[in-house]
Amino acid sequence: MKALLPLLLLSTAPLLSMGQCDTVAIAKTAWSVTYVDSEELTGEGANNGHAVNAFDSDSLTFWHTQWQGASPGFPHEIQLDLGAVHAVNGISLLSRNGTASGKAKGHELYLSMDGTDWGNVQSAGDFTYANLSAGAQRGSAYFGAVDARFVRLVVSSSYSTGPYLMVAELDLFEYSGTGCEPTGQSNQIVSMDAIGDQSTTAAPIALNGTASSGSPVTFSVVSGPASVAGSLLTLVGTAGTVVVRAEQAGDATWYPASATTTFEVLDLSTFFPVVSTKLSDAYPIEMPELRAYALHAAASIGEPDFNSITSVVFNADGTDIPAVLRNGAFQAWWTPSSYGPHTVTVTATASNGNTATETVDVNVVNTAATQTVATFDGDVINFDGSGASQWFTGSYTFPQSVGAYDQIMAHLTVSCPSVAGGCDDWDRLGYIEAKAPNGDWVEIIRYITPYGVPCDHSLDVTDFASILQGNTEIRMYIETWGTGGWKLDLDFTYAAGTPDFLYSTVQEVWHGNYNFGNPANLQPVDTVLVEPGMGVEAATLRLVTSGHGWGSNNTGNAAEFYHAVHHVNVNDVQSFEQDLWTTCNPNPDGCQPQSGTWTYSRAGWCPGSISAPYTYDLTPLLTSNGLNLSYIFQTSYQDNCHPNNPNCVSGVTCPDCNDGYNPYYRVSSYVIGHGNAPISMGIAAPEKAVPANAVSISPNPGDGRFALHLERDMGKCVVTVHTVTGETLKSWFFGSKDQMEAYHFDLSKLAKGSYFVKVQSEDAAIAGKLMIR
Repeated sequence: MKALLPLLLLSTAPLLSMGQCDTVAIAKTAWSVTYVDSEELTGEGANNGHAVNAFDSDSLTFWHTQWQGASPGFPHEIQLDLGAVHAVNGISLLSRNGTASGKAKGHELYLSMDGTDWGNVQSAGDFTYANLSAGAQRGSAYFGAVDARFVRLVVSSSYSTGPYLMVAELDLFEYSGTGCEPTGQSNQIVSMDAIGDQSTTAAPIALNGTASSGSPVTFSVVSGPASVAGSLLTLVGTAGTVVVRAEQAGDATWYPASATTTFEVLDLSTFFPVVSTKLSDAYPIEMPELRAYALHAAASIGEPDFNSITSVVFNADGTDIPAVLRNGAFQAWWTPSSYGPHTVTVTATASNGNTATETVDVNVVNTAATQTVATFDGDVINFDGSGASQWFTGSYTFPQSVGAYDQIMAHLTVSCPSVAGGCDDWDRLGYIEAKAPNGDWVEIIRYITPYGVPCDHSLDVTDFASILQGNTEIRMYIETWGTGGWKLDLDFTYAAGTPDFLYSTVQEVWHGNYNFGNPANLQPVDTVLVEPGMGVEAATLRLVTSGHGWGSNNTGNAAEFYHAVHHVNVNDVQSFEQDLWTTCNPNPDGCQPQSGTWTYSRAGWCPGSISAPYTYDLTPLLTSNGLNLSYIFQTSYQDNCHPNNPNCVSGVTCPDCNDGYNPYYRVSSYVIGHGNAPISMGIAAPEKAVPANAVSISPNPGDGRFALHLERDMGKCVVTVHTVTGETLKSWFFGSKDQMEAYHFDLSKLAKGSYFVKVQSEDAAIAGKLMIR
C-alpha cells in the first residue's frame, strides 16, 4: 500500500504581505551556539563535527552528533543566538556532502526573544528532500514571520536508522522590505491523518485534522476524483490522485495554516494477474512409465494490498488439476494418460475476477538418452566498480523427466577473458545458484577461483534434480575486485539410467556467513527443525563449509588455515562429524600448477577447485516429528584475538585486538529427500524477497574513519574491506542494519588509497569504493 505522510505544517502569512516582501537569508556572522545536546569534538577532525560547523558557510564541514565514546540517540537539539532580532520566517538544512546518511526528518522549531521563554512551536513536521539517496540535499520549512533573537531546533528523527544527525549548513530566513514587519501573530500547527490508497468502490472516509491553536479546521479537495462535505470525503468512482487539505483560517492571534495528505484511488478492475510455469515445450517429459509429474507455477498481481491470487488451476487435455500453494509456489501433480502430445494450461484467477493463462504443448515420451545442456557460454564476470558486476545471471531450459536419469553432472570451465588483467590473479570466493520454483536461490556449487590460470571442474549435482528441470534461472557470483576477471562456461550432463528413487526435493537448512570462535557467541548457527514431508523414504544432509579469514590476529590462523572438526547434532544427539580440511597439493580438481599459495591445505576448499560437499545419511533418523538439526562448531576453539575477548591486550597477547579480520565460515546446507511417490513438499525454503539495495560510505573520501548506510535492511550481514587486488583486510559481523549503521569503522591506520567495502547477507551482496586520503 502506498500512503503519503501528511505535511504537518504549511503555514502562510497573508498573501498580500507575501507578495510584496522578499524572503532573504539571515547573515550568520553574529551567530553563536548557546546549547547543543551532542556534537563530535574529535572524531571528524579538529575543525569539523562541531555544532558551529552547521553555520560556518562551508558546505564541506558539518555538525555531527557524538559517536566517539558514546552515541546518544534522538531527539537532538541545537539552540542559537542570532546576535540581533530578526523577523524569522523559514529554516533550511543542507545535508552532509558525500553521504545519504544523517538527514534530519521530524523537527520542531521554537523562537524566542530571550532564549528562555520559547512559547509555542512555530514549525513542525518532516523535512523533505529531492533525493534521499544522495548527499548535499536541502530540506526547508517556511512559516509566518516572528520576531526572535534566539532559535531552538529539535530534530526528533532522521531518514537513516542510526542515532546520528549530520547538518552541513543551517540557514534561517526573514522578510525584507518596507511594511514586511511581523504582525505579532504566532504560528499554529495543522496536522491531518494520512489516508492510505483506496479502491474506486471504497466507502466514504471520515477526515481527521487538528490545529495546535485549538481552533476548528475545515477540509477541502485540492484535486482528484473526490468530494468533501464537512469532514466526510466521498470518492466519485474513478481512478486518480486525490489531494485533501485541512485548513485553519487564523485570527488576530494566529497565522493561517494548512496541511495536506495525498493518496491514490485505484480501479482494481484494471489489474490482471501474471502467471508463469516451469513446464517448457523445449524438452519432452521423459518417463519410462506413466507417472505423476510435478507442475509448478508462479502467479502474482499488482497492488497486492487490494488484490490477491485466489486460485491457480492447471488443465491437462481438458481436465482441471487445482494447484496448492506450498512454500511460495503453486504445485500440482499430473499423471499423463498416454504417451504423445499433450496441451497443458495454467490459469491464475485474481480476487477481482481477472484471469491470466499460459499454455504449453509438451510431448510425453518413454525413452531418454544421455544429453548435455549448455548454460553459461563464454559469459564474463569482471568487476567494474559495482556489486552487480560480480554476478552473472541467465535463464535456461533443462530436460524434464521422472525416472529417466540417474545422474546429473555439472561441468564448469573458467578461462581468461579479454579484459584488462585477463584471468584474475587471486583466489576468489564464488558460488553457483539455481532458482527454485518459489523464487529462492539454492546454492548448487561452491567454488574458489585459481590463481590466474584457466581450469576445468566437475561436480555431481543430482541432489538438485527437482530444481534442474524445465525453465530455470542460473546465476554465479565471484568476489573479484578488478584485477582481472573470468570467462565462464557451464554445462550439465544428464546421464540416462534408472535412479534409486523417482522423486526428490530440496529443503534449505543453513545458508550464510557465521563467526568462528567469537567469544561472545561460540555457536552462532541456529538449530533448525526439518520436516521432510509425506512420501520421503530416504534423506541426506548436504553440507558445504568453507573457512575464511587468516593472519596473526586470528588464533590458529583461522578460519582459512585452521583444521577444525565440527559436528552435526540430530535431535540433540551428536550424530555426524565434519573434519573440515582439504589437501590442496595435489589440487582436488587437477588445477595445477597455479600462481600464489595454491599448495597450502585449507578449511573446506582449495584455490581452483569446487568445494566438495559433506553428505550425511539421515534415513535411519527419520521420524514423523521431523529432525532438529544443529551445526556445532569445534567447541575447543576460541579466537583469543577477537575484539569480544576481554582478555585480549593489543601488543601483548595479540598484535591488534581490534584488527577486525576475524575467522568466519560460509555455509550452505540442504536436506535432500527421496521417494518413489510424489513428495508433498515445496522446493527449498520460503522465498526471501531481495529488493535492490545500495551502500553509502560516509565520509568518503576521508581519513579511514567512516560509517555505512544501507538503503534497505539485509538482516544479519558481514562487512569486509578489500584492497584493489582483492586481499581481505578486515571483517565484521552484524546482527542487523541498525547495529551496522551504529558502528563507526576505523581504518585510519591503512595506507592512503582506494579500497572496496562489501556487505554480504545470506541472500545478497553489495559493494562500494572507499577512498582514504
